[in-house]
Amino acid sequence: MGGPKALRCHHGNTKQALLASIGISMGGLLYGLDTGIIATTIGQSTFKTYMYGGSQGSPALVGGIVASYYAGGCIGGLQSGWLMDKWSRRYTVLIGAVVSILGAALQAAAVNPGMMIAGRIFSGWSTGVLYSVTPIYLAEISPPENRGFLVGLKGLTNAGGFFVANWIGYAGSFASGNGQWRIPLAMQAPPAVGLGLLVFAMPFSPRWLVKQERHEDAVKVLRRLHGARGEDFVQHQYVEIRDQLALEADLRRQSSLKILFTRQYARRMLLACLIVNMTKLSGSQVIQNYQSLMYAALGFKGQTVLLIAGCYGTMGILGQIFNLIWVSDTWSRRKTMCTGTASIAATLIVLLALSKYYPDDRNLAGSSAGVAFIFIFSFLYAVFFNSTNWVLVSEIFPLHLRGTGVGFAIFTQAVTAIWLSQVSPTAFEALEWKFYFIFIATNVSAGLAYYFFLPETNQLSLEQIAAVFGDAAVEGNLRQKDTIDDKTEAIELEEERKYEA
Repeated sequence: MGGPKALRCHHGNTKQALLASIGISMGGLLYGLDTGIIATTIGQSTFKTYMYGGSQGSPALVGGIVASYYAGGCIGGLQSGWLMDKWSRRYTVLIGAVVSILGAALQAAAVNPGMMIAGRIFSGWSTGVLYSVTPIYLAEISPPENRGFLVGLKGLTNAGGFFVANWIGYAGSFASGNGQWRIPLAMQAPPAVGLGLLVFAMPFSPRWLVKQERHEDAVKVLRRLHGARGEDFVQHQYVEIRDQLALEADLRRQSSLKILFTRQYARRMLLACLIVNMTKLSGSQVIQNYQSLMYAALGFKGQTVLLIAGCYGTMGILGQIFNLIWVSDTWSRRKTMCTGTASIAATLIVLLALSKYYPDDRNLAGSSAGVAFIFIFSFLYAVFFNSTNWVLVSEIFPLHLRGTGVGFAIFTQAVTAIWLSQVSPTAFEALEWKFYFIFIATNVSAGLAYYFFLPETNQLSLEQIAAVFGDAAVEGNLRQKDTIDDKTEAIELEEERKYEA
């Protein structure tokens, strides 16, 4: 494909926009790998022998190793907003990548559970930061009609990270001695190095540049990202960002964290917390981290468990591709979330029944069906949640609160992940198939909340979304006065504003 059309990727995105999105989405790959690798690690017999002295390890210690990762995520999530606003979205990614390398090194070299936990905390901190900044950066460089697709690339790489983690864990089982778990843990480092290097090829967020009053730089970045759409589009984007930020000027002087809980923003904060916490309370975290225990409960053993875990990751990739092609910017956000909670709840009901009536390997058909529905769960989660959750969270906050709001939501998610990781091994052992009731209830409850309280944001610019939540918002009927040129010292734009309360 040649000529000007070659510059257009996915309905008008320039190659620059697409490449920047793919580059920053490496943060999703890193998260998926860091989060997913523990599932196969705790299933390796050599890991158990080395860390627990030959025993299987108490459920509390196993849960502690898993939960320490999310403890780091708590701190990273809380600090991410300040880092994004102070050092830019771009350099926050670099900081997260560097800390991730440190965490991978500590885990691969761990000589006791304490060192392993320390490494998991560093890795958790980095992913707490990256999990916050990646969707925000992607949303801020995306045009409204393609935001679901471009932010969804993070979901694809996230699923890719889980996929790679599961197969690395399986491949590691063929290594000798402690290499079975040290080599897979060390493989967390290469994606972090790659992400750190890619940062230097990425532009700053144009919205962050406007917030820093670097207006000419913001226009240059907008032209670089969306120039194929024409100069009018670039000018309109710039003016809309600039004028919306001017409307929010008085609010920017208030404490970001405090203002999140005022009447004006509390609905958004609660929705953001619900959406990100449902990435855990849907049942996905328990199934991902403890699937080896679930397969064992269904009667599978040894390398077969790790092989099944590898196949599980493949379903996430397929589901995410389905989302990007047929769901991301085609379905409404609200419809996607409601359909997702209903379909996942139905899948968990079937899993509950299979786990109750076929708890071991005495019935191969029943055990195989149990594995199949765990795979279906992975596919459905990727189709409806893995991307859309982060599209929503990144777009519902105004610019001056976006970093802090998303960061605080990630903090609450990490808190949920900690207690869920800590209690899940014990609860699964005590409740067995009844454990699924908890996640069926959370999915049904979340679906009702989305239906009644989640407004539609698809196809709206980030600035227009403010009006959906009742904020003052600017609609620009742009009239070009002078052409913006890279060399001009002042940008002269005239706009007729219409304010919506």
